[in-house]
Amino acid sequence: MSEHPTSLTLLGSEHPQTIAAPATFDLILREIAVAKESIEIFMYVWRSDKIGNEVATAVLAAADRGVKIRIIKDIGAFLFERIEMNRKSLFNRPLPTLKRIVYKLITPTFPKTYVKDDHTDELGHKLIAHPNVTVDWVNETHTKYYLFDDRLLITGSINIEDRHFGYYDYMLALDDPAIVSRFRQRARGEVPHDPSLPVDFLSNSHRPDGSVFEIKPETLRLIECAEQSIYVEMAYLGDEEVTAAFIAAAKRGVKVTFLFSKEANIGNDLNYRTIQEIHTAADVSVHLTETMIHSKLMMIDDHTILTGSANLSVFSMQKSEELDIIIHDHPALITALQDVITKRLAASPPVTSPDQLSHFRPLLAALQQWHQKKNPN
Repeated sequence: MSEHPTSLTLLGSEHPQTIAAPATFDLILREIAVAKESIEIFMYVWRSDKIGNEVATAVLAAADRGVKIRIIKDIGAFLFERIEMNRKSLFNRPLPTLKRIVYKLITPTFPKTYVKDDHTDELGHKLIAHPNVTVDWVNETHTKYYLFDDRLLITGSINIEDRHFGYYDYMLALDDPAIVSRFRQRARGEVPHDPSLPVDFLSNSHRPDGSVFEIKPETLRLIECAEQSIYVEMAYLGDEEVTAAFIAAAKRGVKVTFLFSKEANIGNDLNYRTIQEIHTAADVSVHLTETMIHSKLMMIDDHTILTGSANLSVFSMQKSEELDIIIHDHPALITALQDVITKRLAASPPVTSPDQLSHFRPLLAALQQWHQKKNPN
């Protein structure tokens, strides 16, 4: 695989507000409808809301016509499915008593997002019971991808839930059997990451022969090798080594720009503590947006892109299974991405005073980081 994929698309770049979810789910629903042999979905949050049930309905119809479905579903995401928004999982497995107590204790630390609806878990039960559907339950994962007929790979940062229609995210569609083959090889650990490839995959994975965490070392290497610029659009921050690497890059003259949520859905205090530390220690540019940043994106020197499911948090860097894609020197993708970034920055005022980053609660920030280190799920 020496050339870029025959089709590599940044989904949602043409949306007026650069929201990726509409184009992403339109494509996913179309591909589910025409899949001939197989569909594989690896998902963190799959909520029983409008889009969650639309996707489930389409997958069930595909199973009914004989398509083999594999769903890989994280159980740790039950925390967010049952505390946030409508508090409903599509796959409603019962929780142990201790976990229910923990969820109840954690709930007050989350923003109030509750929405009432009439959705049920009926479709989830139908999927689990269908003879053409296999559901693998996993834990400490955060990966998100779709595979259609071992031809089309769609991956990035979007969960299956309605609120992404109001979030900033990035999703890529790679329509190339050679890319899918490479993805499979990397996922099975059969070949190492090759930095010389124009497109490759990085993963954190828990394997029988030991855990492999590739994303943090490559993230640190990219930051350390940056010569001119680093653009960061990231939902959650907090890994100390990554924070130190950004500070070091800025101090040696690299232009470091952050697009940052004015209020994140979780971990807001830790986010602000981290970005204030960076902003105080080095000359960086920070823009605050009213739109929730759920993106996981770094662009280095306007020629290397790292995006996918991994945040720059302790959970993603040190604990969780993740999937990222790294792309070098792809002019069309870089141009599309730069256009999105320009629009998002234009709509997001820059930080002009350190006081704008000081309204976090130090104790809660410390507890949020401790929770990631000691008890991620």
